[in-house]
Amino acid sequence: MSKKIHNIRGYAWIIIILSSFLLFDKYVMQVFPSLITDDMMGSFHTNATQTGALGSAFFWSIIICQLFIAGPVIDKYGFRLISPVSVTVSAMGVILFVVAANVGSLSMAYTARVITGMGVSFATISYLKAVSVWFEPRQFAFAASFLATAAMIGALCAQAPLAYIISASGSWQTAMLLFSVLSLFVAVLYYIVVRDFNPEKPEASSSNNQLSTIEALKEVVKNKNNWYLTLYVGLSFTAVDAFAGFWGNSYFREAYGVSKESAASIISMIFIGMAIGSPILGKVSEILDNRKGVMIVFHIIGTVALSVVLLTKTSAFMSGLLLFVFGLCLGIYMLSFAIGNRINPILIAATVAAFINTGEPILGAIFDPLIGYCLDWSWTGKFIDTVSATGVHSQIKYYELSSYHTAFTTLVISMVASLVILLFVEDKKI
Repeated sequence: MSKKIHNIRGYAWIIIILSSFLLFDKYVMQVFPSLITDDMMGSFHTNATQTGALGSAFFWSIIICQLFIAGPVIDKYGFRLISPVSVTVSAMGVILFVVAANVGSLSMAYTARVITGMGVSFATISYLKAVSVWFEPRQFAFAASFLATAAMIGALCAQAPLAYIISASGSWQTAMLLFSVLSLFVAVLYYIVVRDFNPEKPEASSSNNQLSTIEALKEVVKNKNNWYLTLYVGLSFTAVDAFAGFWGNSYFREAYGVSKESAASIISMIFIGMAIGSPILGKVSEILDNRKGVMIVFHIIGTVALSVVLLTKTSAFMSGLLLFVFGLCLGIYMLSFAIGNRINPILIAATVAAFINTGEPILGAIFDPLIGYCLDWSWTGKFIDTVSATGVHSQIKYYELSSYHTAFTTLVISMVASLVILLFVEDKKI
């Protein structure tokens, strides 16, 4: 069976499609809290800073697991075995989070988000390792770019579509339990279909990787460009993690008086833009054979578009349009992994990807509570009354539009800083 399955026409793309679900799964589980920020504050009796800290627990879990466990483990044991296990772990974490919300246990909620973070920390690394095994180096940028498409479709579905599913099912708890069951089904399918040994590229097989975790990490950290790429990815992705993934829904409801579903639709434009832009920009960079130049141009355009949304009040339509432009331009972040793949040995491809991708959760873990702190710092003392799905009454802090604009200044600074770091990246082996 193992020999025959390699001969299926388009088998490499079948693997990519199944691996894409890992990213879809990750971003649904990462972004869905943005729809229930008020519910979380009510269920766990937290303020903005505490709620942001709950979000950061997810990212710190990813940081530790992804850097020290996910990359080296996938390089050594392969993505066919590890990926289904990781999906199962993340699904269990979501189920535990539902239980925590039902009983109002903040400590259980922290544990649940840590478990979910551990599970999803393997997603990006598994996908990129699969691309390095099943595609030629010249095809890497284009094939890897669909990672962002899958991830952003997941993030997109965790906004407006999930908001409507929650409404139709009666509660976010029911919706996320159903999604967890779907995740477990795909985990089984993944193990049945996927292989992590390519007869045409035996050197990329995990069975040939004799490097220990420490040796692999040493190879990665001694290349200064890997550090630049890690910081670039982290700083340029803060708007997705902290704004789209946590505070954006509340901001648009306050700014334009729209419903939770409409606010989710506006935020979804980021993910639509990235889903479309990533493969297009990946192909453009392949044709021009110039990754860094493409990244610089589109990063500047994206920063300007995002700044208008975060720092001024325009209209719901204009905000959605500008966020689409921002998302389209941010599709360049996948080129960071293409550069990383070019400048490092293939045997440590997963460890390299893990190292670079660690920048996102590190900065996400910092910026979620940072924005919450800025909101609390500029809070005017007003409260609003809320009623949870179970009928429990509670009060949460009310944040004015000016408070959001002040807090979001940090995200604009982050985008500018990432551009400066990008200028130091060298797209060649050193």
